Amino acid sequence: MPTEKENNGQQPAETSGGTRREQRLPRPSLLGTAEFKFHYLLYMTVVPYMMYTMYQASSPQRPEYTLYEHELSPGWMLGRKIDLSDGQWDTFRSHLPAFTLAMAAFVVLNRLWRIWLRRQNIVSSGSLPTLWFACAFATIFAVVLSGTSVVFIGALTGGNYFLAKRLAGRRWAPLVFWAYNMVMLFSNEHYRGYSFASIAAPLEWLDEWRGILRRWDITFNLTMLRMVSFSMDYHWRVCREREITPQQLDTLAPSVCTTKERVEQPCIAREYCFTNYWTYLMYPPLYLTGPIITFNDFVAQMRQPSVGSWRATVLYGVRLVLAALLMELILHTVHCVAISKWAQWEYYSVFEISMMAYMRLSFIWLKLLIIWRFARFWAMADGLETVENMRRCMSSNYSLQQFWRDWHCSYNRWLVRYLYIPLGGRNTSPWNIFVVFTFVALWHDLSMRLLQWGWIIALLFLPEGLATWYFARPRWSERPYFRYLCAIGGALNIIGMMIANLVGFGDAGVDKMLTKIFSRDGIVFLAVTYPILVCHLQLVFELREHEYRKQYYETHHRRQLDSDSDKSPASSTTNDVASAPASEMRSTRIKDASKRA
Repeated sequence: MPTEKENNGQQPAETSGGTRREQRLPRPSLLGTAEFKFHYLLYMTVVPYMMYTMYQASSPQRPEYTLYEHELSPGWMLGRKIDLSDGQWDTFRSHLPAFTLAMAAFVVLNRLWRIWLRRQNIVSSGSLPTLWFACAFATIFAVVLSGTSVVFIGALTGGNYFLAKRLAGRRWAPLVFWAYNMVMLFSNEHYRGYSFASIAAPLEWLDEWRGILRRWDITFNLTMLRMVSFSMDYHWRVCREREITPQQLDTLAPSVCTTKERVEQPCIAREYCFTNYWTYLMYPPLYLTGPIITFNDFVAQMRQPSVGSWRATVLYGVRLVLAALLMELILHTVHCVAISKWAQWEYYSVFEISMMAYMRLSFIWLKLLIIWRFARFWAMADGLETVENMRRCMSSNYSLQQFWRDWHCSYNRWLVRYLYIPLGGRNTSPWNIFVVFTFVALWHDLSMRLLQWGWIIALLFLPEGLATWYFARPRWSERPYFRYLCAIGGALNIIGMMIANLVGFGDAGVDKMLTKIFSRDGIVFLAVTYPILVCHLQLVFELREHEYRKQYYETHHRRQLDSDSDKSPASSTTNDVASAPASEMRSTRIKDASKRA
């Protein structure tokens, strides 16, 4: 859920370090207490039993196995078949070698291109020289993927560019940008990516050359987000020119250094050109899946490519490989997707159905994590810094707000910047949330099921927001039993989020699944599950507290070092500048830029 702070009613600002939670002292660790020893025993008993139940429910020895076996594919682990019945994962897995080869070629050639540019000392006069090769490669990549459909892609993206260049700066321009892109989404869905035959019969032969991904319109939803980002960033750039001269803005652009500054600081005026725009939309590592990055941030990093650590990139690649191997192990041992699609739940107990529902959501989480990490890994190798989309494990989320911050994080930030805050941010939050999640549902798919999912999620925010506001008062938060109250509410949140996500992203038989879970037979199961979830959340709370404790003492140690260095007369001037607030540093850069201009 978007909850970032507002900044001048247009752009999001990062959360400051002065909140009450960040100022409090960390609580002592509870890991060695008798209570937590009971939690450990519960984990050692329940978790293996959950794994065993899911393994047995997918066993070839079960009589119902033959009824859905046709959904499975030949496997290579443990002598069992693999569940590849999810179309998105099957497509990604089957094309993985080709995508890997293409991305490796792009990264190597693009880095060689940059090395050659540095030696030639070529200066930018419009489009960035560092993007010339990326633009050519991206065009070829788009043609290979979409074939003759590139004509439609070029027409739609070109229309957005034309509107942005002609209307930016006008008060009603954002309405036009949004209307154009929403109509485009509906049109793409309705006409299923269009066809040349529907335009003119003599052009029908062009429909035979639609590339590897014939339904380009399915992945074009991500491109639409980038189109809005370009239009709005350019619009805000033109609006800023009424407060500060274009020359001053152009002088400030090369001085950005933090992620927040790269997002909020407009680019140089000449960098809002079609070459940079097209490369941004079609940038090969991020084109199909994201993570989403704003136009300002993308161009700022292409102007000054980050010199990332190769060690960090390699370790990230190792984590990606391990996650892929875990997915292979899960799909060989738990056939949750095939069983969910088969949807004959009368063969399974309430506990088995619940485990399949949990694993179905876990599969979606792990699938998206691998796909997004694959794209982010190649962006990192190319020197482009993007946000981690799945920042926290699905099973470690108990708050709806935190869940949406950590699930598809780059999309959440995009929503904050381009939709939530322009609609009023926290000042209009009660109805703003419904607008945001209505868009999220329509953006994913034009279906009533996803609209229901979006509205359920929006409704769940209201009780959580009220409970957070009420119980955050000192008379509650300082009580020793406060964490148990939080766990009781968090367990309800987990059940609510599972139901909402099963409705939105489950299979056709999810209604039968939920009916059996919440039947009379399922009441006993829910009565046992709920206190187990409460115990699970005690460990999650302690994990979060451990993270905070580590961060707190690292910050305290840095402040102590800074305080000690301040006592040295020789370094007093340098430390005064280094410890200046970010706002003062930024004000100083603006004044210096004004003088130079």
